[in-house]
Formats: sequence, C-alpha cells, structure tokens
Amino acid sequence: MCFSAEVSYGSAALLVTTGAVATIGNNKSSQRMIAAIPFLFGLQQAAEGIVWQTMGPDPSESLRRVGVVIFLTFAYLIWPSWIPWSFYFIETGERRRKILMAIGGLGLVVSALVASILYGLKVDVYVSGHSLAYVFPDYNRHWPANLEALLYFTPTVIPFFISSSRTIKQAGLLIFAAMLLAKYINRETEASVWCFFAAVISFYIAVNVLWLKKGELR
Repeated sequence: MCFSAEVSYGSAALLVTTGAVATIGNNKSSQRMIAAIPFLFGLQQAAEGIVWQTMGPDPSESLRRVGVVIFLTFAYLIWPSWIPWSFYFIETGERRRKILMAIGGLGLVVSALVASILYGLKVDVYVSGHSLAYVFPDYNRHWPANLEALLYFTPTVIPFFISSSRTIKQAGLLIFAAMLLAKYINRETEASVWCFFAAVISFYIAVNVLWLKKGELR
C-alpha cells in the first residue's frame, strides 16, 4: 500500500468494519461472498500495515514475514478465485453464469499454480517511491511475462465486465483504471498500489450491497 503503516491500518479498519456489517447484515446467502470482499481487503491492508511497521531501523523479521505472506496470499492466491465465484453466485443470467463458472475454474487453477510456484521462495521487500515493492529474487519464470499477466488479469478483472450488475461494471472500470495507474506510477510496486486502490473500490460495492434496494445490487 502507498504512504505508511498508519494509512494501511486506517483503511483496514474502515474496510473490515464495512465488510463485516455488509456480510452480517445481508440475509441473501448468494451475496455473502461479494459482501465479504471489503472485509478481506481490510485484512490484506492490515497485513501490509505490519510490513510497513517492520521496515524501520529495528525490524522484526519474523513479524514482517507474517505480514508479507498474508498480503501475497490475498494478492495472488485468494483474489483470482474469490472474485469470479463471488460474481457467479449473484448472477441471474444463465449464459453469464456459465462464463463466470469457467473463469472461476481458471481462477482456481491460477491460485493453485501460484501456490506451487511461489511456495518456499524468498521474498524481498523494500520501499520504492513511497510504496512497497515485493520481489522474488530466486523466481525462475516458467512462461512469458505477458502470459502471466493475462492469467492473473482474466479472473481478477474480466468478471467485472461479465456481470450484468451495473454497480459491478462501474467498479470494474475503476479497477481497470487503478491497474493501469499502478503500472504507470511504479511497476515495481504494482501489486501493492493496485491492491490498495482495489480495496477502496470494494468499499463502493459494499455500500451498494448495504443500501441499494435493501441489498439488491443493480
């Protein structure tokens, strides 16, 4: 996340609270996964707050590693699977559901591949341009970088545009713009910056779940 531990913790508190209220206060089981997205993003931001806090002159390496592992688990393992399936469960159009199911299957494969590839790899973290950069110095690329980007982009962004919900489509446009902005700001810190913006945008979805048409996403 950009800026500091304080901003990470502040956004985490807002997201966890909003996500918890949206999830607990929603009596539609089909919307539980999407309502929980801000809560999960809040946990991810809290983890990055820990990383920021342990970047000082007297760092706790073990605590930092916990924060790094949690943050990267959300970024690369949870979101590729969670996002498409959360949209699948609220979708009513049969054709769109089939597409989201296929993308959700791909997301599960991506999550499993990432887990198998990154498990046990050393992760270096450093501050770059007021943001955090996560680097895998021992990672040997198995396929072209563009293919890796496409495999991640498909389950994490494309589902927003498959959904028939106007709210989700609008959030998707913001998510896509945030991804481009993160690349423009600093490619080294892309994961950190994009996850922060995506977390903020998830708040927009939660607000709609809470207050629009008594929980009906439009």
